[in-house]
Amino acid sequence: MMRNLFGAPFAVALVLIGSIANIVYIFLTMPTLTEPLNNVLENMPIFDRGGEHHEQIPDNNSAVIVTKVLWSKDIGILKQWVCFISHAYNDKAKRDFVIFTTMPWEDHEIAELQAVAAPSNLTVALEAPPLEEQLAAMTKEEVTFLRERCGVEENKTLTWFHHCTEPDYPHAANLGYSWQAEFRSYQIWTHPAIKKYKYMMWFDSDARLGAKWEIDPIKTMIENDLTLMYAQFPYGNMQSREIGTKLMNVYNMSICYVGNGGTSIYGKFCQEQMASINQIGGMHHITNLDVYRKDIHQQFLKAFTGDYRFSRKSDDQIAVTTVALMEEFLQNGKKNDVPTKKVTWHERSNNMTLKICHHRKFDGAERCPANKNNFFHQLKESVQGLEERCGALY
Repeated sequence: MMRNLFGAPFAVALVLIGSIANIVYIFLTMPTLTEPLNNVLENMPIFDRGGEHHEQIPDNNSAVIVTKVLWSKDIGILKQWVCFISHAYNDKAKRDFVIFTTMPWEDHEIAELQAVAAPSNLTVALEAPPLEEQLAAMTKEEVTFLRERCGVEENKTLTWFHHCTEPDYPHAANLGYSWQAEFRSYQIWTHPAIKKYKYMMWFDSDARLGAKWEIDPIKTMIENDLTLMYAQFPYGNMQSREIGTKLMNVYNMSICYVGNGGTSIYGKFCQEQMASINQIGGMHHITNLDVYRKDIHQQFLKAFTGDYRFSRKSDDQIAVTTVALMEEFLQNGKKNDVPTKKVTWHERSNNMTLKICHHRKFDGAERCPANKNNFFHQLKESVQGLEERCGALY
């Protein structure tokens, strides 16, 4: 019976009768772009299947669980992702889910995924207009530059799957992956699908939870008025004169060092042009969306991603880390000392061992099984109720 629960007939019935929860789908049925992408997203309407408009009501304590995929072919791993999070945390917390997607889904696919999340609400949200509309909004010079980066001749069709290079970045990346870096760095914070929420709990779609949570980290964020909570640090270093210049232009200050204060990170600030930023791991973080939406930080994020479209070097880990550090700098009176008011917290160092498995490690520390099936079958022996909740997906 558990296997039938997640089948397409049951899921489609959910849509038809409207039971269990509202399943909201965001349609970007817009004309060809004639203005910056973020402006279009800001003004985009949200509709349910009947076309009724949903009011966006702000809630100072509201939070949403978020990830992003390319297309509906990721539904299998997403069902497992939703199930692990629900069993570990969300069956009790009942936070909404938002799944961002680059390419549209069928209605029955959305309903299948929502059935796994029930009784929590789940939204599948298109991130932006189709690639062809985004290309149509770009200048001829911009499109030519992109085609040169991707090695695609003018008479050929650019797709999300073309691998592209770019100046000052050592690796080729497919266009879809480059877009996700741009989206997660800049557009995500003001996207209509999460506009009504104050806090975002992000997990990469291939992250898996390895324990039932005894604490609600969102409550910790609220009680301590935090900007950022993170699982991993450091997770790479970026040194860039270009980013240093952009920081100076917006904040009149650059970041020349990021230190580990044990329970939090902190920045050392300078007016040198070279920025040096150790960043948090991007597979999981919890952010105060109101902070990232502030005009000053949006100004920096726009500049950070703004040299040209679909840039992989506009890394979301750097964007998330940098804004949190600059917010801490501003909240502490622009003093270049270890901050008295800390707005960033490392989860484990603050008594939150969430056991998020990603790239073979729990929270960037001890090892966890890399194979998703091995992970489940090992974990079901120690996590009560996991096999009953999620076993049908394996």
